[in-house]
Amino acid sequence: MTITARLTYAAALVVLLGILSWLSPPPNRVTDREIYERTAANGVVRDCNDLHCFRALVSWTLGMLPGPSTLKWRTYAVLCNAAAAVLVFQLCLTFGLSWRTAWTASLLSAFGFGSLYTLHDAYTSDPLMYLLGPLITNELLRGRLAVAGVIGAVGVFAKEFAAAPVFLFALYEAFERRWSAFLRTLVAANAVFIVWAIFQLVMVIRFNYGYGGTTSTRFLSGGGIGPWLQEQSLRGILSAMFNEFGALYLLAPAGFLLAPPALRRLTMVAAPIALVFCYVQQPDRALWNFHFLVAPLGALALDRASLALTGLTLAAFACANLRLGAQLSMVPAARFALGLSVVSALAVVVQAFRPAVVDAA
Repeated sequence: MTITARLTYAAALVVLLGILSWLSPPPNRVTDREIYERTAANGVVRDCNDLHCFRALVSWTLGMLPGPSTLKWRTYAVLCNAAAAVLVFQLCLTFGLSWRTAWTASLLSAFGFGSLYTLHDAYTSDPLMYLLGPLITNELLRGRLAVAGVIGAVGVFAKEFAAAPVFLFALYEAFERRWSAFLRTLVAANAVFIVWAIFQLVMVIRFNYGYGGTTSTRFLSGGGIGPWLQEQSLRGILSAMFNEFGALYLLAPAGFLLAPPALRRLTMVAAPIALVFCYVQQPDRALWNFHFLVAPLGALALDRASLALTGLTLAAFACANLRLGAQLSMVPAARFALGLSVVSALAVVVQAFRPAVVDAA
């Protein structure tokens, strides 16, 4: 894929995601907008008492740009999610997957729950994290540890997840028993973590920052998941968790069986890290940080299906997330699109393994 083709594809994604962002109404609930806008306007907000006070990089950057706040933040969300999709495409090629699989994974990423949710509520560092996950992982797979470390060290000023891909890759190196590489990557991961820890301490000691009422720091009393579970009904919990990946819950396990060793092993070592983030954060949104592994797995299953079935599954998947993530009033109830995507995903799984059954016979 030439640079021109990638730029054209990225531009098309920007246009499509931009339209969806423009169509999405403002959130009808309390968001973190005020904290991010205050940080953007003032740089440092003394005595700030909220977890999001520490997630300052995006606010600092957008605060230096002219223009209305809503326009800047929604543009940031669109650009980051489009770039994340392009990076997932590149990551698939680095894994050695086919071009069709790379295209499909990229679209699953661009029109997945997390991406479209941040087009609706853009005042968050999440879009940047969705970009950094595949970017850092791709750099590490290519042996560019120093570059990945620098990117992670800068990224933690936006959110702590920027350190996760480096730790993830260190575990992967250990799983592969490449001990010297493991030690180097672990040193880089700890360096990124130390940068994050020093930043936290400076803001707390110098500017009297605090974590407010967030439960994420209360590791011994349920973290973020404890209060979230208490506030939800069983139906609400199951619905929220299923909506996170939807049809990918069916496609990704099938793709795992078809995946190359590197992708399978990275997914395996990512599981405990994902559980930690589910514990300390809101689990129905924390999992999308790992879209750069789940989307390629789902795409591998879709690669075995017919183009027509793949297209139907992608369309239904995107429509379901439009309603759930961006809350577009003109889109039919999400349950119909979600149901269609699940049914078509089941058909994909059947098609994916039918040749193996025929060959075995």
